[in-house]
Amino acid sequence: MPVTLNSIAQQGENGKAMMPIMQGVGRAATEIAYLLRGAVFRGALGAAGGENVQGEQQQKLDVLSDEIFLSEMRSTGFVCAVGSEEQEDLQVIEEYADADFLVLVDPLDGSSNLDVDGPVGTIFSVVRRKTLKDQRPTEADTLQAGRNVIAAGYVLYGPATMLVCSVGQGVHGFTYNPNSARFELSHPDMRIPEKGGYYSVNEANADKWLDQLAEKFAHMKRETGLGMRYVGSMVADMHRTLLKGGVFLYPADWKNPNGKLRLLYEAIPMGFLVEQAGGKAMSRGCSVLDIEPEGLHQRVPVYLGSSSAVDMLV
Repeated sequence: MPVTLNSIAQQGENGKAMMPIMQGVGRAATEIAYLLRGAVFRGALGAAGGENVQGEQQQKLDVLSDEIFLSEMRSTGFVCAVGSEEQEDLQVIEEYADADFLVLVDPLDGSSNLDVDGPVGTIFSVVRRKTLKDQRPTEADTLQAGRNVIAAGYVLYGPATMLVCSVGQGVHGFTYNPNSARFELSHPDMRIPEKGGYYSVNEANADKWLDQLAEKFAHMKRETGLGMRYVGSMVADMHRTLLKGGVFLYPADWKNPNGKLRLLYEAIPMGFLVEQAGGKAMSRGCSVLDIEPEGLHQRVPVYLGSSSAVDMLV
């Protein structure tokens, strides 16, 4: 019998509590995948006419994916609030405001790829609330270092829809099987190869990088011989890094001195997965998972991948 998402219940001390939330992520993923496949016929491509909290142009599919994810987290009954890259404020699920867990999500990573039919994804993490259950959850509940994350993962919408996740006991990949209409284990115990693979970065910005990175980066390329692959969707680029090895980086530059990726929605979830897969997740001078968040939409530079490649950059 195929191994399904139900197997998460047997994984470590948090698996049983996380299984309903992971199943909710799976339902959201199948709905978003369906939406993406037919978007061009439903007039769902293109700009939504507004901006998110970061001042970025929202795509119609950003908004729809955000709505789907919030709805499915509500349906679990185990999530008290959702923090989304697409929402300025924490979205409290009032009917379950006494639930134990909060979910942080980038509902559609890489949405600029949509108009060219490029791969996109969803990134998420789960933390336990800090406030008492008889209190309304607040933004302070989300501001926890990555060491407090109890589950994280991503969904890749590519030729197949794949959910890669961890509840703190390794990283496992589940691929959606349209014949059985469920996610089935396809990539057990994913580990980042220490050698080989590729680097993923927008190298056109090298002359703008801060922290003397251009020199370190040139040294890393010489020492490792890594080739370049860059999709422009963090999920797609990180998925390749997990499978093939190498490094993904989004450094600080003079236009984005604090980096561009969001600590809570992108850096911490991916950092959690990378460390669980035997790699290294760094920012400026420290592990991504040791950074104490100061706000819902805080940005940081990130270097994620095999330990040897990351060490040469930081």
